[in-house]
Amino acid sequence: MAPRIILIGPMGSGKTTVGKHIAMDFGITFRDTDEMIVSQSGREISEIFIEDGEEAFRKLEKIILRTALLEDETILALGGGACVSIDAQSALRASGAFIVYLKISLSQVSSRVGFNQGRPLLMGNPRQQWQTLMNERAPIYEGVANYVVEVDNRSVADIVTEIGIAYELRGKGIENG
Repeated sequence: MAPRIILIGPMGSGKTTVGKHIAMDFGITFRDTDEMIVSQSGREISEIFIEDGEEAFRKLEKIILRTALLEDETILALGGGACVSIDAQSALRASGAFIVYLKISLSQVSSRVGFNQGRPLLMGNPRQQWQTLMNERAPIYEGVANYVVEVDNRSVADIVTEIGIAYELRGKGIENG
């Protein structure tokens, strides 16, 4: 088995918030790979990036992802870059989980994350950095996902309902999205 639903997408797309609501609806556990990294390492993600570098962070993230994919009956939210490596993409596809890409625009994400200094990949010009990351990652998110949800200007309840319906249709063998 594997997680039932895996949420992917950029920082600020609502993966954690949406994931917690879906987990409540299903009556199962919610897990977030970023939270798992912080818990296991005892350090914030920004500290790991600054002190050890991105490569060390990605190695830890890969281990956490592999562990999380072995957990049954969960809703799993991935950090924004967790599905970028070829290994991660293969593991996600092989998991059999319903993978949902939460797609958000730059104009919407800027009000959510505030482009603060706690985001190591957004140092310098945060808006430009975010757009550069999205140009690189959007094709990966779309390639890995079974379903894409546009989250701009939508309520959490609306997003959760759409994902629930898409999940149920998938379970009945009906392709959508």
